Amino acid sequence: MTPRRLFALCLPALCLGAAPPEDFDPTCRNGLFASDPPFALATINRLEPRAQFQDDSDGCPWEGDKCASGPYVVPGDTVIISRVRNGFACAFYPSKGGGTAGWLATRQINLTPIDTATRPQRWLGTWSSEGNPRLTFAEQAGRMSVTGKAYWPGPPGTHDYPSTHEGEIDGPVEITGHTGHYGEDENLCEVRFTLLGDYLMAGDNGNCGGANVSFSGVYRRAARP
Repeated sequence: MTPRRLFALCLPALCLGAAPPEDFDPTCRNGLFASDPPFALATINRLEPRAQFQDDSDGCPWEGDKCASGPYVVPGDTVIISRVRNGFACAFYPSKGGGTAGWLATRQINLTPIDTATRPQRWLGTWSSEGNPRLTFAEQAGRMSVTGKAYWPGPPGTHDYPSTHEGEIDGPVEITGHTGHYGEDENLCEVRFTLLGDYLMAGDNGNCGGANVSFSGVYRRAARP
């Protein structure tokens, strides 16, 4: 039996951190979040009644009260985090309608351990990012593969279809622990995946379809095999 391995992303800046360098890009937004690994899961703690997202421009999130953006999460909510700088973590709260991304104070979040053992069965099935794109992972003869379609501006069955641009992936995917990689010949289209419990992060290289088509996003399981 393969021993269970748990991974908590090493983010020392959750406790202490130097000021961000002058060339640090503070951008933390929905459309770009899924393309900025590594990722970790975290839970909002009970230190305060709510954790408010902070903006990412005009010196924010390090400029005090003026940075509060409005949206917030409450104790017990699960968020996905990526970069951490000087007391703030770039975070994404998955919810219907696309979710919310922004900076959260690190004092308000606790990291959640992640199972990093290579378990292909945890990937199997169909995953959806608000219905567009959709990905399906399958296993045959001990090999993992992924198929998927993405549309812009919208998939079949919506008022935005027929779409002007479409994208498709279909081929083997290499799974290592809780991460995966799909790449076509000469890396024309490349997608990297991170499995975080009930969430699947995908980030592509921008070469997987027509204009504005992307497989980057936060996915939830839509169907099991």
